[in-house]
Amino acid sequence: MSTPTGSLEAAMDLARDYERTGRIELAMDAYRRIVRRWPAHIPARYLLGNLLKAEGRFGEAAALYAQIMSERPDYAQAHFTYAGIHRYRERTDPHVATMLALLNSGALPVDKRILLAFALGKAFEDLRDYREAFRHFELGNRLRRSTFHYDIRTDAELIGNIIATFNREDVARLPVKGEASNRPIFVVGMVRSGTSLVEKILASHPAVHGAGELEHAFALGVRLFLDPSRHYQFRPLPTYPASTFEAFGTTYLARIDALETRAPRVVDKLPFNMMMIGLIRAALPNATIIHCVRDPRDTCLSIYRQNFATDNYRFAYELETIGQFHNLYRQLMRHWHDVYPGAVHDVRYESLVTDPESEIRKLLAACGLEWDDACLRFHATPGRVTTASFCQVRQPMYADSVGAWQHYREFLQPLLQVLEPG
Repeated sequence: MSTPTGSLEAAMDLARDYERTGRIELAMDAYRRIVRRWPAHIPARYLLGNLLKAEGRFGEAAALYAQIMSERPDYAQAHFTYAGIHRYRERTDPHVATMLALLNSGALPVDKRILLAFALGKAFEDLRDYREAFRHFELGNRLRRSTFHYDIRTDAELIGNIIATFNREDVARLPVKGEASNRPIFVVGMVRSGTSLVEKILASHPAVHGAGELEHAFALGVRLFLDPSRHYQFRPLPTYPASTFEAFGTTYLARIDALETRAPRVVDKLPFNMMMIGLIRAALPNATIIHCVRDPRDTCLSIYRQNFATDNYRFAYELETIGQFHNLYRQLMRHWHDVYPGAVHDVRYESLVTDPESEIRKLLAACGLEWDDACLRFHATPGRVTTASFCQVRQPMYADSVGAWQHYREFLQPLLQVLEPG
């Protein structure tokens, strides 16, 4: 007979496996069984709350987080995630005082202080106290930045290498017969530029499945093309056999075909697939590429306000490096437009939120899709949202975040001084 601890570990492994493979109802049932059998086990309750949150069931999720905070006041993950779905309307909201006391106690490790600082930034932003909000965002970013080493020159070298590798001449001479499938729709751009909104709109179409941020294309590009002996950069294009490009295309299609959907089209909205556009164009020439464009100041502020779940965005925790990375991104996207004219469809966030029907019609046309009214009612489309936009994409279109950077103008000088004009 297995020990109680072993049984708990096995039950958690099963629940996580259901979640990892997209069997969400089974995962929820598995976590609920754990909560009933081991009521003192906080992580199962927290992970169940996260699944409910991703499904848009915010009231149920908030109730679980509140239980956890009551029983374990130092469980900073619950405070952070609760803050993301709670609307702070009064400065006397007891949760604000609770988080301030915890943050200022000096008793918490840095990872918990990071979570509380970002949560308080969000709370004070709700209360329109932008000075206090920025003070806490700044603290959270400084603490997060202290946990790793990052040098913008590494990303500058990689993007420079991509631009040099995928030059017009070598691209034109590629002897690659790409896959004919038009199933993939890649949504790329800077993180926090509207990629989740565009995916939700597309996924509201009956012919489209929104798959979220798939790692497949980026991981394949790294494994098949980036040379470890060159600090994980591309070699010149003529040095790769056609079979390597073909392996990229066939493997990618096999992986999206394995998803639990029969929809003819699949949206992959990993923003950093922007670095793999050259490979996508060679190996999957009929794939659609949608590029989300947003005011750089709003994009960069939105990045600074996020405590990202992974370390994929190491540039994100310092205003100057966010601006420098944004300049590199714009340089890269100009390059793709130059090398592949007409192959990348830009969707401007500001136009989308102020004139949604017109912009959605252009978006669907770029994807070769017929008009469907459901795309205007994207907020009512069921489905999981696990990115930082989990609340926004479940609301009707709104333009409140356009120009939000102006609330913080006096604090953003390190960013504004480095951002490329225009």
